Amino acid sequence: LPCPPHPPPPPPPPPPPPPPPKLRRPSAPTFPSISISQPASAIAPSSRSESADWLLSLVLTDRSATMVFYECLMTAKNTSHYHALTSLMREISHKIVENGGIVRSIQNHGIRQLPHRFKAKYADREGNRYYERGRFISVFYDAGPNIRREVQGILDLNGEILRNTHLKASNKFDDVNNMNEKKNPYIQAVLREMEEEAKQNK
Repeated sequence: LPCPPHPPPPPPPPPPPPPPPKLRRPSAPTFPSISISQPASAIAPSSRSESADWLLSLVLTDRSATMVFYECLMTAKNTSHYHALTSLMREISHKIVENGGIVRSIQNHGIRQLPHRFKAKYADREGNRYYERGRFISVFYDAGPNIRREVQGILDLNGEILRNTHLKASNKFDDVNNMNEKKNPYIQAVLREMEEEAKQNK
């Protein structure tokens, strides 16, 4: 009997896929570092007479120097709905953050008695336009003067806000970055030490 034909050989296996390209880790940014072996004179001034100039050289001159720490104090209607005020705070926060600002905190001081009747821009559905009680809200944020004017415009056009004002909040970094020697308490402290040291040397 004739032998059955052999089956055809199987096709060769497909070639292995090429290895994925190696991802290079981005190099970390280099920052100026101070070596421990450096003498103290290379880090701090060598004499008291150079202390004031050395402190002034540490004043920040980058973009953060143009930012101002504001407190926006607003008085809303005591009948304003929670969702309306939340939407307003979200709109203000987005405006500040999208323009490079920082919202530090939003504080709700509750409903308080007003010193006198406040008049709203428009009457509500019940016809009320004068309010003897209001909800006080504070927004603390860092931004430039242009952003402050935009936030002011948003609040002026909102019907739920009776009054609003912007204040420059106190911040310790403002004293550190103050270029005026007479108004910088840290530079004044160094100058007083220099004067006392000069008197003792005499």
